[in-house]
Amino acid sequence: MKQTDEIRNLYQLQTRLLGKELSHPRMNRPFVAVSYAQSIDGSIATKNRRPLSISGRESLELTHRLRSLFDGILVGINTVLADDPQLTVRLVDGENPQPVVLDTRLRTPLACRLLQRSDRESWLASATANSHARVSAFIRAGAQVLPCRPDGNGQVDLHHLMALLFDKGVESLMVEGGAKVITSFIHAELVDLFIITISPKFIGGLQVIESRNGDLFSKLNLTGISYETLGKDIVVWASPVWTRT
Repeated sequence: MKQTDEIRNLYQLQTRLLGKELSHPRMNRPFVAVSYAQSIDGSIATKNRRPLSISGRESLELTHRLRSLFDGILVGINTVLADDPQLTVRLVDGENPQPVVLDTRLRTPLACRLLQRSDRESWLASATANSHARVSAFIRAGAQVLPCRPDGNGQVDLHHLMALLFDKGVESLMVEGGAKVITSFIHAELVDLFIITISPKFIGGLQVIESRNGDLFSKLNLTGISYETLGKDIVVWASPVWTRT
């Protein structure tokens, strides 16, 4: 029975994702799903940004199943510095997605686990004029530096990056965090699907959304909302709709 349930759940997951992806107006960018786990009070880490084990085993398996369905997976430099992630598919069978790091000033440690992988080179999205020596060091370490146009704050222009990734064959992208990255994708209106795992814990830590101005939540609405329980967690699926003024 368990194997049958897993097969059915995977089929439903693929149908849901692929159905939304096929109906997505491409506009020369990937289909973007923002996926993260939070406590019931909206925390994704401690207040000092230390990582936490929030979701249960079943939800972690879902996360890895999701990774196997996407062309690319993206995190920010703070996640790399705090967690030293591998961004691979480990708990289920499936192909590893292409890892992408938002790293404006090329602060990724050369000894991090992402740069030790032999299956895929990491792509580092940079938005500043880094030295030739610094760029060359990452190339020797097996990474590829993607020079991006800076936005008004001197950070990576996400619209430009999405176009670059699309040109490189990334048609679907899973964004896992952290808080600044998730907030930036929402502000840029570059989210096609939210997949949010909510764990019944109170943490009182770092909130997943960093409020930058008062109109973020008034502009963003959710539609196509559904949910499922996995162990003690609840997984919410929803598509964003931005109100135009």
